[in-house]
Amino acid sequence: MPPPSLPLRIDVPGQRVPLEPPTPARLRAFKRHLIEAMRDLVGARRPERLVQKRGPDPSGAADAGVRAACGHCGGSCCMAGGTHAFIDDRTLARVRAERPGITARAALTAYVSAVAPRSFRGSCLFHGEAGCTLDRPLRAELCNSYYCNGLKDFLKAEPQPGQVVTIVTHAGEERTATL
Repeated sequence: MPPPSLPLRIDVPGQRVPLEPPTPARLRAFKRHLIEAMRDLVGARRPERLVQKRGPDPSGAADAGVRAACGHCGGSCCMAGGTHAFIDDRTLARVRAERPGITARAALTAYVSAVAPRSFRGSCLFHGEAGCTLDRPLRAELCNSYYCNGLKDFLKAEPQPGQVVTIVTHAGEERTATL
């Protein structure tokens, strides 16, 4: 474990596309996707088998570094989320298991109300200017557990509070942060 005085470097992909409000067509596609995923869940013979447990969330200095790196990157990995955000019947099964009594309508409302007012063009509808607008418990497990190679290396280094990190995109844009 490096002492807090040693700086760390986090290399992230970086993306730079403009922010824009979601179009009505994208919102309709997302709602249609959610309804189909909920129908798949309701129609499942053993929905409890679909539940994917959430992995542990980073905490402390690790969480601060992940947030800073993802913010500077701009969410290159989020670009693949499109109008589905990787949410499927397994995600909805977990949400319903973690929130007993939540109705299908309430679950769908929670997702639709969390859509970013402005997201990166063509990216996940929750991919807002300051990162993901969807609470971690509602995200697909892929989104909660995926880390780019730079973040994997950062997490292996066991970052400490007060440690300085330099975050560098593949385009060479740099930012420093103190954990």
